[in-house]
Amino acid sequence: MKLKLSLVLICLIQILNAQHSGEPCATMPVYYSHLQNATVKQNYALTEQKARQWLKNNKTQLLKKQNTVIKIPVVVHVVYKNAAQNVADSMIYSQINVLNECFRKQNPNYNTTRPVFDSLGADTEIEFCLANTDPQGNPTTGIVRTAAPSNAQFDPLFGFDNSKKPSKGGDTAWAASSYFNIWLVDMSIFNQTVVLGYATFPGSDPALDGVVIQYNYFGKYSKPNFLGRTTVHEAGHWLGMRHIWADDDNGQNPQTVYCDSTDFVDDTPNAGPKSSSNCDKAKNTCSLETAFWGATDAPDMVENYMDYSSDACMTLFTKGQKARMYSFLNSDPNRMAIKTSTASCNTIMSVNTVQNFNDLIVLSPNPANSHLDIKIKGFGESDFGLVLYDISGKVILTQNVNYLTASIPLQDLANGLYFVKISNNHNSCVKKVLVQH
Repeated sequence: MKLKLSLVLICLIQILNAQHSGEPCATMPVYYSHLQNATVKQNYALTEQKARQWLKNNKTQLLKKQNTVIKIPVVVHVVYKNAAQNVADSMIYSQINVLNECFRKQNPNYNTTRPVFDSLGADTEIEFCLANTDPQGNPTTGIVRTAAPSNAQFDPLFGFDNSKKPSKGGDTAWAASSYFNIWLVDMSIFNQTVVLGYATFPGSDPALDGVVIQYNYFGKYSKPNFLGRTTVHEAGHWLGMRHIWADDDNGQNPQTVYCDSTDFVDDTPNAGPKSSSNCDKAKNTCSLETAFWGATDAPDMVENYMDYSSDACMTLFTKGQKARMYSFLNSDPNRMAIKTSTASCNTIMSVNTVQNFNDLIVLSPNPANSHLDIKIKGFGESDFGLVLYDISGKVILTQNVNYLTASIPLQDLANGLYFVKISNNHNSCVKKVLVQH
């Protein structure tokens, strides 16, 4: 009992400390809790040992591009207690797109990576797709929805891993050897969001294997200034990545900086404390670097997905991190098996195009008088454009739609029929609006 209480207190301290950061992650507190199981602890140690041995034998090979993309089928378990938590399909599609951009080094902000690091950025040649076949061999969209009791607890303090247990209101993991499980739940504590996500490392209990994300931080633009990097960060953990500061920072005493631990990757410079939801490119907390850097005292790699920088700051996984990912994908039984999973990729729905997009656009009032309100339902993206045409096709007004809502003035327009076009790179629709003063 005393041991359990101590673990709860340790988790509480770490999680509450995390709320001061921009991308709080509970992976390490949950990992330490799992280590209390002797079998799991031994399996983690063996998994790490095998991965390091594989990497030692294959490091030269990994310096070359593999020219083979590893496809990882994903199942998203939406575990919701109310309608707001029942994350829309479109939000899930946008997150899959973000994962693939970031893991394939196709993220639009990669050009903001500093010259000291930009040659280190890796196309990991790993892609994610929603699963096409469920464990019973039936077609699936890769999205599973489970209504949970209103009193269900999914926070990583009192209820972590409950999202994976039907007896606690959650949903059972699909086989870790065939699927990358992601659970979307409400992990708030006393209505306060203090954790955005956590993951299990390779070697974990298969029944618990995967990533858990706070539901309203999943997807691109799920919140203003959030670009879906939380899930990228946690997927990195799932593939064996550690935080770049090696989790040896002292949360109670930020003045104390430790530079003698490792994230097991040579080309990520040593870092003392984690970043704090910012993009401080002047940050250089450690001068003791690995042999990889020679005499260079590299700054902290705040652009790395495994830091706690702001979403807009994050731009890369490194070649060393790619090599570590591959060491688990080629040595851990479940990670090895997922590379040849028969779940395959979903072709029922496009992750880019929503076929009922027209139904997701709401114009009101219509007929309209002084103004027209536009609402885009069910999307995680807010980068839509709006164009207003008159009946002859003349452009009257253009503007961006921010945060999925917009309002346009009509008081200077003549009575008559007009057309509103809403579009982004993948979806487009045109709706009629009647102006009557």
